[in-house]
Amino acid sequence: MPDPLQALLAAGAVPTVSLPPTSRYADVGVTAHVRPPDPGEEPAPPVPYFRRRLCPSPERFALLHEYATTAGDRRDLLASGLLGDPELWWRLADANGVIDPARMTLPPGRRLRVTLAEGVPGAADA
Repeated sequence: MPDPLQALLAAGAVPTVSLPPTSRYADVGVTAHVRPPDPGEEPAPPVPYFRRRLCPSPERFALLHEYATTAGDRRDLLASGLLGDPELWWRLADANGVIDPARMTLPPGRRLRVTLAEGVPGAADA
């Protein structure tokens, strides 16, 4: 007899992930990969994966101000000070077209755009 919970998960009736709205993957969604079984083998349960998240274009963000990085800056501390939440460092990366977040604060003196969230319109003159 199949496991009823696994059947519900496989059917998509029960959400398999719960992300906070501030997560960079909150709107991405989940898909499942099903590996075809070898002959005589039981089918494997589906494996959930996040769908691919494409970085938005920096032009989609309304500029608030710029910040010049200094030696020793860390992306989590910048997000905490500039956006009020250290877990929002990815918003700074997206607004600046940064693909490798480890290099977001390099070189010292780099001008980071501090923006509103993606898609939030700014002032008429912005």
